[in-house]
Amino acid sequence: MKTTLSLSAALLAAQPAYAQETELDTVIVSATRFEESSNSTPTVVNVVTAEQIAASGANNIADVLRTQPGIHLRDAAGNGNRVAISMRGFGQNSANNVLVLVNGRRLNNQTLEAPNLNLIALGDVERIEVMQGSAGTLYGDQAVGGVINIITKPITDAQGRVTAGRGSDDREQYTLSYSRGFDNGFGIRLSSESAHADNYRDHSATDFNNLFTEIEKVYDSGRVFLELQKTEDDVELPNHLSAAQKQADRRQSTSSDFLNYDSDVTVLGLEQDLSDTWQLLGEYSLRDTDGKGILFSNYTQDTRVESFTPRMLGQVGDAEITLGYDRHSTDYVRGGFSPQTRKQTVNALYARAQMPLLTDGLQLTVGGRDSRVKDRDIRNSVDNSQSRFVKEIGLSYQLNDEQRVFLRRDESFRHANMDELAALPSGKTFLEPQEGTSLELGWEWNQTATQIQATVFQLDLDNEIKYNAAAFVNDNLEESRRRGLILNAAHRYSSALQLTANYSFTDSEIKAGTYAGNEVPYVPNHSATVALDYQLNTSTNLYVDAKYTGTQFLDDDEANALDKIGGYTVVNTNLRWKMQEWDASLRINNLFDKEYDAYALAASWVSGGVAHYPAAGRQVMLTLGYSF
Repeated sequence: MKTTLSLSAALLAAQPAYAQETELDTVIVSATRFEESSNSTPTVVNVVTAEQIAASGANNIADVLRTQPGIHLRDAAGNGNRVAISMRGFGQNSANNVLVLVNGRRLNNQTLEAPNLNLIALGDVERIEVMQGSAGTLYGDQAVGGVINIITKPITDAQGRVTAGRGSDDREQYTLSYSRGFDNGFGIRLSSESAHADNYRDHSATDFNNLFTEIEKVYDSGRVFLELQKTEDDVELPNHLSAAQKQADRRQSTSSDFLNYDSDVTVLGLEQDLSDTWQLLGEYSLRDTDGKGILFSNYTQDTRVESFTPRMLGQVGDAEITLGYDRHSTDYVRGGFSPQTRKQTVNALYARAQMPLLTDGLQLTVGGRDSRVKDRDIRNSVDNSQSRFVKEIGLSYQLNDEQRVFLRRDESFRHANMDELAALPSGKTFLEPQEGTSLELGWEWNQTATQIQATVFQLDLDNEIKYNAAAFVNDNLEESRRRGLILNAAHRYSSALQLTANYSFTDSEIKAGTYAGNEVPYVPNHSATVALDYQLNTSTNLYVDAKYTGTQFLDDDEANALDKIGGYTVVNTNLRWKMQEWDASLRINNLFDKEYDAYALAASWVSGGVAHYPAAGRQVMLTLGYSF
């Protein structure tokens, strides 16, 4: 049943690699929830492989994502450790409108926190799939602007790797991994990572320790596996600066806030061929996170997420059918300011079909999801139930061997998270679900040396859930619309040189209410990336990328009354050397030491009316690796 990913999805990635031929056999999980895909899927999925990540010398997943088309990051700490990912024009509420997955399993919590990308060691990543646009039918709640699926490395023949790195601001990073498969079908993968950094700003130190184990048994008709992970993630949180404070010393912080998180993850999974045409996949996972620290005052947070996600893929005639059931149950206890005890349970059924239609090269995709959510406010003995049914329809047409066009309509939704339900307008006990309709039209052109993608989109939202800074509550907004264009291209000039580039235009508009006609704040209208990958000789590779972020209104400035944040360009580079089992990488982030804000918002309580969170200046990291 395994099929091969089309060139269009495999080769069009924003970060190049000098081993492009390895991408031709790549498969995509995100577009189908199975490890297979064809060019009949009416959407764009960009793939960043482990080889591309190594060429870029990225220090963390945020480094990888920030150069991808259509992605804007909000990084209040300025060090890539606590980033919120925005896709399709979201600002402050972006963390709950982009779904982040690890091997198809949710990393998002039903809280205000962005998904913790630190839970995945970069050395464990096999590839990252970036699916543009709404995916409500396949993935449900929070899959509004896009889906990012981080795929970890499989168990292989006996091999290991150790790395050690040292960089700016006392950054140290050490990794060790080993994988071995046996003739009897058993296999094991072990990995560990330890990282520490004082980071650019005062009071922004991070400490991270990760242990991961996977055990599998492969047999004739399938595979069973067990994953165990334990992480310790301690972060200090630098606070905002006024304009005068930033001018005096952009590194300073007067904060004493910090968060310490201990997480344990258990995953039990099955992959089973039921027949020649039907396959069953399923996982049971438990993620238990205990947090404590200071956020304005003493703070505790315990989150327990239990998931069960079986699904089947098969064929009925010429149609490829996906059937699935998702259950996610979250227990949440928060102490300190605004204490709460809540439980949320989601049960969903979904179905999707892809089939040829009328003529050769034309494929139809149809699907639907029925999702039912129950919230329990245990502290106040209040329950609430909501349900939503969303639909998808799409067409993909292969014009010829080199060109494809697609058109897709998908519906999305998201329910208020448990933190949002703790601060509501007077008289409300719950919020209405956010509802969205996404339209996409795309074209792909693929030749041996050149690949181009173009996508135009429109996303209409009703009852968008967002924090109202003026009233200090979370509420449903009135209508808003996002429109835009994403261009992505790659060209290989020779076996040694490749250039990639992408451009995104986003027009986000508030359509009704007090601020009708204004732009959604903290959404840049324009962004662009250019990346060059040059193999200097058989052992040395040079990588350079430049990311331009255009002007945007300050976060929380729905009135569009304050000056916009100016546009800026950041250049990163990596020099990689490889000789037999040894390799070394010298990565420089912000090569020209550009001064800009990683995040900024309108804040009447700050002198000057703007709260600034400065981004890091030039950062250097040297890493030495040995593979065995």
